[in-house]
Amino acid sequence: MMTLFFYNGLMQKRSYRSSGFTLLEILMAISIFAIVISLAYGSYRATFRIIDSTESQMEIYNKGRVAMDRLSSDIGSLYLGTSGFLQGKPQNLGNREADTIRFTSTAHLVLNRKEQPAGYATISYTVEEDPETKGLRLFRRDVAFRPVETEEPDTNKGLLLCDGLQEVKFLYHQNKQEKQDNWDSKEIEKADTKARKLPDWIEISLLFIDPGAADKPIWFTTAVTFPGTDPTGEKP
Repeated sequence: MMTLFFYNGLMQKRSYRSSGFTLLEILMAISIFAIVISLAYGSYRATFRIIDSTESQMEIYNKGRVAMDRLSSDIGSLYLGTSGFLQGKPQNLGNREADTIRFTSTAHLVLNRKEQPAGYATISYTVEEDPETKGLRLFRRDVAFRPVETEEPDTNKGLLLCDGLQEVKFLYHQNKQEKQDNWDSKEIEKADTKARKLPDWIEISLLFIDPGAADKPIWFTTAVTFPGTDPTGEKP
């Protein structure tokens, strides 16, 4: 009986030991778990980095589309009748191009219920640097056309059209691919009343900063032609 009891106790002790894990096994399990988690986290970060980059680019493309549509509509409706004008000036902010343009147009937008609708407007596009991001911001100002334009400086920059820009550029083409970065229809008329006050076409370029790839900015370019001309500068 004593021998049998001792044998049963020994068997129970061995069975108890075989049901547990050694320290080495636990450490190996933890190591494997850590490796799996690190691989999964790396994939997780890479996936969300791609998603963030895609969303950032989509936001830029939406900004570019809206800005280009508005610019094309305003400039395409340019009016040079009585007291009408087109003035484009080159400007640099630091080492970046930030051109401005001012003209009369039939594309007036009524944004105030108290404002009376008008057929013509003086539209100005100006650029300034964002003090926080150091990117450029493009502003649009739309004022109902006044028959007599004053030479007083216009301090109201208008409404923000888009931000996150690196460059804003306007080029004025004429005479078969000749181009210049400034235009003043008033000065042209003073020099020669019979001279054409409009360029053949205006090239508009917006360069956006991509936060996800600062070394690869995104370009948006379009052109607006005027009646009686084509993009080559030749008369049809």
